[in-house]
Amino acid sequence: MSLSASTLLGIVQDYWPSREDERQEPGPEAHRLQSLWNQKLQERQSWDVLLDQMEAAFPHDTVADITATLDACFRCAVYPKNAPGAPASRWVTVGCASIIAPVFTMFRLQFEYGTERIFRQLDREPPLTTEPGRTLSRLMESNLGASLLPPAIASVPVPLFVHRKEPFEATLFDALFTSTPERIP
Repeated sequence: MSLSASTLLGIVQDYWPSREDERQEPGPEAHRLQSLWNQKLQERQSWDVLLDQMEAAFPHDTVADITATLDACFRCAVYPKNAPGAPASRWVTVGCASIIAPVFTMFRLQFEYGTERIFRQLDREPPLTTEPGRTLSRLMESNLGASLLPPAIASVPVPLFVHRKEPFEATLFDALFTSTPERIP
């Protein structure tokens, strides 16, 4: 099922405020998002199956559930195995399944590994031509019944406050998934 940008905007407006609260108190949108999280966490069986299938598909990599209920999605990451002689710079693939709408996205983060991990680059283009992106996309569609959100729709600005992002700085990607994709454990 393909959802238009205007349909998705109508959906996310229920979960993110359009006005700033000077008192910094959570508004009705934040309460709706938390209530939805409470429900989705009780119904996470298909997400757990997806994680098990990813672990089976990539036994030499580390598959991790990196979901944070501050965001609006379940998230998983596939960390490439740190093999001797492996390049110091590696890409981590992240999959996000929105709890707000039946859509998902994937992106990649490049890190340089040495004495510490250093973030280098975010690539928001879904990695459909390489593994683990192909497998993750297939499993998210089949297990979750979700559709891949096209990057052109994900980048549409929204008139909402999404965490620290101002209206029209925030995008559908931020509202449906996470406003801080570069932050992963």
